[in-house]
Amino acid sequence: MSSQQATARTGATSVALLWALTISCGFLAGAGGAFAQSGASQNWPVKPIRAILPIAPGTGADVITRLVLNQLSQQLGQSIVIENKGGAGGTIGAAMVAKADPDGYTLLAHSSTHVIAPSMYTQLPYDTAQDFAAVIPLGSVPSALVISPSKGIKNLQDFVAAAKTAPGGFTYASAGVGSTTHLTAERFRISAGFPAVHVPFRGGGFQPEIIAGRVDFAYSPIATSLPNIREGRLQALAVSSPKRASALPDVPTTLEMGYADSDYVIWVGLFFPAKTPRALVDHLNLETRKALATPSLRDRLASLDVAPTPMSPTEFDALIKREIVANAALAKAAGLKPN
Repeated sequence: MSSQQATARTGATSVALLWALTISCGFLAGAGGAFAQSGASQNWPVKPIRAILPIAPGTGADVITRLVLNQLSQQLGQSIVIENKGGAGGTIGAAMVAKADPDGYTLLAHSSTHVIAPSMYTQLPYDTAQDFAAVIPLGSVPSALVISPSKGIKNLQDFVAAAKTAPGGFTYASAGVGSTTHLTAERFRISAGFPAVHVPFRGGGFQPEIIAGRVDFAYSPIATSLPNIREGRLQALAVSSPKRASALPDVPTTLEMGYADSDYVIWVGLFFPAKTPRALVDHLNLETRKALATPSLRDRLASLDVAPTPMSPTEFDALIKREIVANAALAKAAGLKPN
């Protein structure tokens, strides 16, 4: 072998070794990042977690969230500090989380109102689909169409007939413009074909007005309206779920009464800021699934007619995007103008 051939072969070998070393270093760096992230999720949380609820205290979503986060806190061995930050259809609290550090120590616990906001506000301070990492829905709960027993209306057919002939139309209450209770009522109103005047309240404190008959009707989550229904202060004419609610087995659904596209169940879910490491998202998803399977929590949620809806983060994210589109179409059909 000539000295030139030997030099060439040595050079080729050196290049090959250099490439191998480069690739190995790259692999180890990537693996190190993955291991570091995995280790971070195993150690998390090392301090209290802040959970923002852009929801009024005492609402169905608030009750459900507190029950689940209490169980999660016990499992994780850290406090979860809950802060109600209502206002502007939930967008104030949501914006706080969208801008928070994505370190796993700020959570958003929100209801279906989250996917209505893009249809109600022209200049949101965040992107609902892009600025949050969907973790998991905690559960879904149907709403009941409730009236005062003093109205003397016995069933849903009589209600619709009366609504179509009432001078000036019926009035209906909600937890605010763009809330789930607002759009659930609009779904049914459009399907049944009667006019109605919206009376928005701040949060879920409208039940006394329905009981007194000062407002004609409302869609109220069963989780919060059930005590008044059972005690005869409210009369449930229908439920919004595709199937009858277990807590109100004798109350028909609006679908079975012939009102197409009138069904909707409110969900409550957890979110992180968008750039939170996926390992933390998956870790919280797993811990929440464990919490929802705890017999005591499962039974408590069942007593409120809350159905746990464990999904993967990917499945929940897909649901978010579908409902943003669906609610935009409903808002347009209802003639709701964004602010």
